[in-house]
Amino acid sequence: MQWGKYSTAEAFCKLALDGYENALGAEHLLVARELETLALLYQKQDKIELTEPLHKRAIAIHQEHKPPRHDSVTQKVDVLKRRLLTLEEIAIDRASPELAKSLNELGVLFHLQNNHQMAEKLFEHSLEIRESLLGREHPDCAQSLYNLAAIYNDTRQYERAEALYERALDIRTKVFPPGHQAVFSVLKHLAVIYKKQEKLDKAVPLYRQALQIREESFGDSHPSVATALVNLAVVYCEMKNHSVALPLYTRALRIFEESLGCGHPRVAETLRNMALLQYDQGDFEKAARLYQKATEIKENNELSPSRRSLSLDNGNRY
Repeated sequence: MQWGKYSTAEAFCKLALDGYENALGAEHLLVARELETLALLYQKQDKIELTEPLHKRAIAIHQEHKPPRHDSVTQKVDVLKRRLLTLEEIAIDRASPELAKSLNELGVLFHLQNNHQMAEKLFEHSLEIRESLLGREHPDCAQSLYNLAAIYNDTRQYERAEALYERALDIRTKVFPPGHQAVFSVLKHLAVIYKKQEKLDKAVPLYRQALQIREESFGDSHPSVATALVNLAVVYCEMKNHSVALPLYTRALRIFEESLGCGHPRVAETLRNMALLQYDQGDFEKAARLYQKATEIKENNELSPSRRSLSLDNGNRY
């Protein structure tokens, strides 16, 4: 269900940012690019307080690198493509961390192009080199494991993805502090894998840990905390533990209303989830009220002139 193009654009931007951070590292120039894009989206939505931290982080990344000779993303992709032409020559030399890094970056390129078969081979080769040269517990191995797990997730090989995500989480938990983004990103993907396989008892502790990390990172009233609350509540609903899920939804709703406004799509989504919960419990009257309120918010967003122009502004990209 679409609630507006900005919400969709924001979701895609966050997905790309997460992918680049884990595939290429948190200080990569492509990470800076996505941070700037996300900041621009927030600025267009008048979420000024969210733009400054993103701008600061992007500037810090740029300061650590020499200015690129070309700004075009297409040109950056072409650089990676040209690396493919020299891989055969590189491969005849002794394996090195640099070769493993190049293989990993090429794997990311093919993954973004949905060429899962080629990406899988590149990630496997990168992992093999890193394990041989750096040891199986090195953080670079966790990066390759994470990327390879993403391939298996996309191709619905969930058991294989689960094993790799578990191993990546184990490595990163030993290397990074509990609230580090590198730990959080693996943790949340592993939780989703458990959920997809209906291993809900395994998923719950990870969703709870994700909530704790978000609370410690952003405070108790940040929209990211509300999102973590909703994710946890959904799992409890699937377990038919509605008495635990309802307070989580209620808290998430309050955070979304106070931080984003009562007419925001995330408010409507949470109200809809609460309506389904009430319906499952047999309180059809309350479910109907909640669902009606969610529908009104959705319709108001669709009719809003600002959101119509917003959709047109972003129609070419999303």
